[in-house]
Formats: sequence, structure tokens, C-alpha cells
Amino acid sequence: MKFRTKLLIVFLAVALLSNGLAMVLMYSLSKHYLFESFRSKVLTVADTTAALIDGDLHREIRTRGDESSPAYLKLKDQLRRARDANRRSDIYVKYLFTFKAPKASADPLQFAVDPEENRRDVSHVEDIYRNNKGRALNLAASEVDNAITADQWGTWISANAPLKDSSGALSGAVNADVSSAELAATLRPLWISALGSMALATTLALFGAVFLSQRVSRPVGELVSAVKRVGDGDFQTEVSLTGSDEFGRLGQAVNMMAAALRERETVKTAFARYVSQQVLQSILVDGKLPTVHGDRRRITVLFCDIRGFTTMSETMQPEVVVQVLNQYFEKVVEIVFRHQGMLDKFMGDGIMVVFGAPNEDPDQEEHALRTALEIREALRALSSWLNERGLPSISVGIGIHSGIAVVGNIGASERMEYTAIGDTVNLASRLESATRDLKFDILISEQTVNALRGSYVMEKVGPIHVKGRTEPVVAYTVGGESEAGSAAQA
Repeated sequence: MKFRTKLLIVFLAVALLSNGLAMVLMYSLSKHYLFESFRSKVLTVADTTAALIDGDLHREIRTRGDESSPAYLKLKDQLRRARDANRRSDIYVKYLFTFKAPKASADPLQFAVDPEENRRDVSHVEDIYRNNKGRALNLAASEVDNAITADQWGTWISANAPLKDSSGALSGAVNADVSSAELAATLRPLWISALGSMALATTLALFGAVFLSQRVSRPVGELVSAVKRVGDGDFQTEVSLTGSDEFGRLGQAVNMMAAALRERETVKTAFARYVSQQVLQSILVDGKLPTVHGDRRRITVLFCDIRGFTTMSETMQPEVVVQVLNQYFEKVVEIVFRHQGMLDKFMGDGIMVVFGAPNEDPDQEEHALRTALEIREALRALSSWLNERGLPSISVGIGIHSGIAVVGNIGASERMEYTAIGDTVNLASRLESATRDLKFDILISEQTVNALRGSYVMEKVGPIHVKGRTEPVVAYTVGGESEAGSAAQA
């Protein structure tokens, strides 16, 4: 699920919950105060009516036969007029009647005067009132129900007030009933208004949630997209978020991160022009600067030098010399790196390559020989290019030797280089120099040849003397030597 959808759901849930709670609270409070208002009005009706009734006249009503007496008819008329006067828009008294005063507290309540016109609803004198209100009616005091109650005619909010004769004795009580449906009818518009308010609030909350989720999810989406592009290597990425809020500060942080990565990439690119890729990766992986130290290990060293380049360059324009060297080194370096070689250094028109350092390489001899063969093949294409422009062909001499050497960071703490030193390096250099005198383009030491596992046509070049060594060195060449070299071997 998208963040925007989650945010929208949260906003809507909060809006619905808060509005729902507010509506329930408002309805509960309104219902309570409205119920209290009804109780007060019903009690007032009972008290007011009781004040209008003659208690002495009411005491004369004893049996059903008294319903045709002048006293009954007068009381009936007074009750009816009081009832009709209290059938208003704010309160509607359904029933207004009187009880007889009981002779004993344990006696059941009996009706006295009932002014109802509908015979089905009329209660006659001495009819028993079946109280289902959950409380005992105290006719001697004014009372009103604390909750909606029920009797044989329905559910009501009822109140009763005492009737007393001229001597102050209890002669009966007036009872007023207001149907609970009146309360429900009064609450219904309030409930509808509450539902309408909630619907309106929910609609507004929906639009607000959509607006806020878009406002929040847009910068989040932009940040996610920017970080993904940076992760894919696009360090030119910039976030357009501005402002002093969290998104603005996060956008600035992403821009600073991209700028730092751009700077790091620039340093890495520039640094790679001066050190080998292996050394560069080692520094980046370790996350710390190299220290001056060296290790003894077996390596294979290759020296390669253009023959007679100094003499040839005297007949060429400087721009052409640079162009030829650039093409030569571009191709040679590509071959070296492809065969896991470490380009140790450039020496004028020559190069020194180390195989087996800084990473171990069990096939270092094979990689060194393949590098030499591909360099020789690449020079043929370069010579054809030179001949097409009226320039002489070029050739190289390559010397390869394998053995133990000290490999590591050599120099001072302020300036060092990763290189190899020792007799192994010197002998490889001497073999490269010997290619000029023996007219071979590749010379390989016996130690390297013995470690080769590939199928190569090797030709032994009898023990040769190299500069700096008293003992002769057994060397080999690999197919393709010049005719002069073949004659020398014969």
C-alpha cells in the first residue's frame, strides 16, 4: 500500500472518529437537557392543574355512579380544559386525570376523574391503575419520573401533584402524562442535524485528507525518486524542495549528499589517473589511507618498451608523437586491465606491469603471457594505421619473469606509490632490454614458463647473459619472432 493511501486512510479515520465522538457527546448532552426540560414542564402542568382543582369537590367522587354527578362533570371539564391548554408545540400532554386518595398505604391506586373523549381510553372511577413505573407513587407530594416509564397505555414521562381539601387533607392527586414519542420526535431533528454535520465534516475531511496526503506524499515521492537516482549513480540529481520544514531540510540534506558524492567521484576519477584501479578500490573498500609497508609474495612482472622510439620521434612532429603514444598506451592499458594486471608505472614510452598484486592471482603467468601476445597483436593494427599516414611501423620488446618480490606502498607518508621491488623486477627489466640485442619481441624467463598451464609453442633461447648478472639466464620466446631472431637461435 502506498504511503499516500495510508495517510489518506489515517486522516479519514481520525476525522470520522473525532466527528463521531463529538456527535455522540453532543447528542447525549442534548438528550439529557431535553429530557430534563420535559420533566420540568410535565411537573409544572401537574402542579398548575392541581392548583385549579377544588379538593373538597374531588372528595365527593367515590364510586362509578358519581360520574353523572355535577361535581364529576365540573372536574372533568376543568381537567379537559387544562389538558387542551397544555397540548402545545413545546409540550403535548396526552393524558391528564386524577387518582382517588387511598384509604391505606397498601391499597391499590384507583382512578377518579378522566376527561378523555375516546371511550377506549377512558378510565372509570375505582378502576385500578396498574403502575409499571418501577417506583411507588407518592400522592402526597409533587413528583416526576426520573426516566421514561411504562403503564398499560404506553411509555411516558409522568408527573403527579397532590389535591387537598379545605382542611388540608389529601383528597387525591393529579397525574399528567407526556408520551416518550414526543421526546423522540424532538430529538429526531437534532439527530438528523448531527448526522448531516458529520456527513459534511466527513466530506470536508475527505477533501482535506486528499489535499494533505498529496501535499505530504509529493515531497516524499520526490525524495524517494531522488535517492533512487543517486543510488543508481546519477550524482547530478537535485531536489527542488525548499522551506524550513522537515521536508525542506531533508531535501537540502539529499542535495548535500549528492554534491559530496559528485566530489568523491571527481576525486576518484582524478586519483585513478595516478594509481592503479586495484589500489584505488582497496582504499575505497578499506575506508582508510594506505600506509608505508611491503609484503613478500610471488608475482609476475612484465616490462614493455617501444623499440627505437626516440630515433623515430625525431622525424615526427611533436603532436604526432603524442597522438601515437596516446593510441599505444590506450590500447596497452586496456589489455593489461582486462587480464588483471596492475599498471605499476609509465617510463617514457615503456610500462611496468605487475600480475599477482595487490590481489592474489593463481593464473598470473598465464595472464602475463596473454597480455604480451595481445599487445603484440595490437601493434600490428597500430603499425598499419601509421603506414597509411606515411609513418614507420613500431615494435616493442617485452620481458616477463616470475618470482618473489617485495610488494607494497613504497615511499614516504606524504608521497608513496604501490610498486614491487627486488631481483624479480630487475630480471624482467633485463629480459626486456635483451630483446633489442637478440631481435625477439618477447622473452620469458624459465620460472614463468614452468608455471604456465596453457598450450603455447615455446622456443628456448639458450642461456643468455643479461646486464647486472654473472650467471646466464635461460629464456624462452613464444611464436612469431623475427627472421633475425630465428637465425640467431640457429
